[in-house]
Formats: sequence, C-alpha cells, structure tokens
Amino acid sequence: MTTIATVPVRTPVPPRAARAWTARADLRGRWARARPLLIATLPVLLLAVTVACAYGAWRITRDNTAIQALAAGRDIAVLAEAAPSLVLARVQFLARRGAVEAIEPLIEALDRRGETDRAARARFALGNAHLRQAFDHLERGDLDPAGPRITLARQEYRRALQGRPEFWDAKFNLDVASRLLRDFPDFDRKSGDALAAEPKKIWTDIPGQPRGEP
Repeated sequence: MTTIATVPVRTPVPPRAARAWTARADLRGRWARARPLLIATLPVLLLAVTVACAYGAWRITRDNTAIQALAAGRDIAVLAEAAPSLVLARVQFLARRGAVEAIEPLIEALDRRGETDRAARARFALGNAHLRQAFDHLERGDLDPAGPRITLARQEYRRALQGRPEFWDAKFNLDVASRLLRDFPDFDRKSGDALAAEPKKIWTDIPGQPRGEP
C-alpha cells in the first residue's frame, strides 16, 4: 500500500484580527518603554498633589479663621483679591462700623469676579450702613445729611435686588427706606421740630408692589 503524505493547511488570519493583534503588540511595546518613566515620576506627581491639597486646606482654614475674627469684631485687613467669602465678611465688618467709603472697591471686586450672590449681600450690608446713618441723623434732628443717606440706601437695595430678585430682606429694607422718603418729603427744611408726614403714601417701588393709595 502506498502512503500519501498530507501537508497541513493553515487557516488565513482575517485582516481585522491581524490589525488588532498588531495594535495590541504596539501598545505593549509602548507600555514597556513608558513604564520606567512613569515609575520614576509617580512619586513626584503624588508629592505635588499632596502639597497642593495641603496648601488648599491651609488657605481654607486661614480664611475661615479670618472670617470668624471679623464676625467677632476684630479688624483684619483683607485684599480685594482674597477669597470671595472673606471679602464679603470684610464688607459686613466695615458696614457695621459705618465705614462706607472703604466698601465700594470690595464690592466692585466681587462684581468683576462674577460673584453675583455675594455682591448682592455686600450691597445689602452697604445699604444698611447708609440707612443706619440716616436714622442717626434723624434722631438728632439733623435732616440735611439724612436724605442723601436714605437715597444711597435705596440705590444699594435696588442693586442687591438686581443680583438676587428673591432677596426678601433687601425688599423689606427698601420698603423702609422708601417710606422714610415719603414721610419726610422735604429734607431741606431748616426750622421746626416736626415734619409733615404723608401716611397715605405707603406703597414702595418694590417690584411687584402696586403704587398709589391702597
């Protein structure tokens, strides 16, 4: 009997599978070349991340300490470039002491940084400072400077409401300031202890409020 030798037939590799195998081999080669560099730089990257996190935590702690100090009445200088929460705390500190001239640059810094909510709260604090000064003048019967202070307070409340239309405290204080202007229509009077009030004109210019007599 004659034996016939057979030659094994190789199944051809599909082109897509060949490309995938080549890509995997290339990826393994790249990983092998990059691995020593990654191992060398990984500790440096971890150290940089740790330092950044530690610095961020230190800044937060420092700012919170300064905010608490300002709330407690300690005078701490704050740059306009400081954290927005710290700038707002400084504004509120100055407003409680009537230092209105130093507040506006801080509010402008909040506006430039797009801090709409904090800028509105800062303007509310500034409006309160103007209104307190107006009340002080009225209690002393010093009418000449009272009117401009009330006008300034109204302006700040309106600006606060532009940033936060739902700011109820600003609406309420705007109502108070508006009533003062209507109850004291003539702040230029130089004589007389009593001023004529206008009790019927109680509506304010708050958005949504009717105007005129009830």
